[in-house]
Amino acid sequence: MSRKLVLDYPHFKPSFEPKRLKAETIWAIADAARMQVCGTTLRPKIEIAQIIRRTRNLVVNGMAFETHWEFDRPVVDDAGHPVAGAVEYDESSPRAALISINGDLLRGCDDLVCSTVAHELGHAIFDTPSWIQQATCREETAIEMPMHHFQPEPNDDMYGGRLPASAIDWCEWRANEFMGAFLAPRNLLHRHLHKRAAALGVPLVEGAFMADLPIVNEHRASSEALDVLLIELAEMFGLSIEFIRVRLRKYQLLVCR
Repeated sequence: MSRKLVLDYPHFKPSFEPKRLKAETIWAIADAARMQVCGTTLRPKIEIAQIIRRTRNLVVNGMAFETHWEFDRPVVDDAGHPVAGAVEYDESSPRAALISINGDLLRGCDDLVCSTVAHELGHAIFDTPSWIQQATCREETAIEMPMHHFQPEPNDDMYGGRLPASAIDWCEWRANEFMGAFLAPRNLLHRHLHKRAAALGVPLVEGAFMADLPIVNEHRASSEALDVLLIELAEMFGLSIEFIRVRLRKYQLLVCR
């Protein structure tokens, strides 16, 4: 029997819907999930097979359910357009999140496959408990539960976009913040940033977070050295350069002074 991934976060009772969570709270939840998936290893890159294997059984806020992963079927949105991934609830599998990854669409893009897997896992963690609770309360009626699609775009909030609160899709925002912190945790990214920046001669300054380690002064760094630093970090974590750049800025590890 596989191990259970056990997580808790602030939520409303009895609906199991998440409360409005701050980014830092989501990062902490992602850290807890990564610790259970990876153990104490400090290896930056997570293998997709490891994520799938360690997240088949979840207990979220005391609610137990499974995840069923599929990688070999087309995934489309309501308009029939291909998307990277989706999470669905089906009353025929009342205690499960059905997670589909568009393997054909993402073929050859390992970093996008990994980020899509982590994004959809975020939906399973934050959205599925309330879906199950709704189904339990309405099991005598026909249920059409929501589907969450993931199609990364260059201006998506996962890449640092800023939108007014009224325009934010909070379900997608939560899943994106979980994805970013799960694949590139702040502490681990900071350690490798400091080590490689020092080796490359990238200027460092004292930061507000993790005072024992300085952060990168983007304004004083040469563009060539900064590019090499981002490339190395991206290769270490198995992610894109832009993904790493956004996480560094969100964590305030890359500043202009």
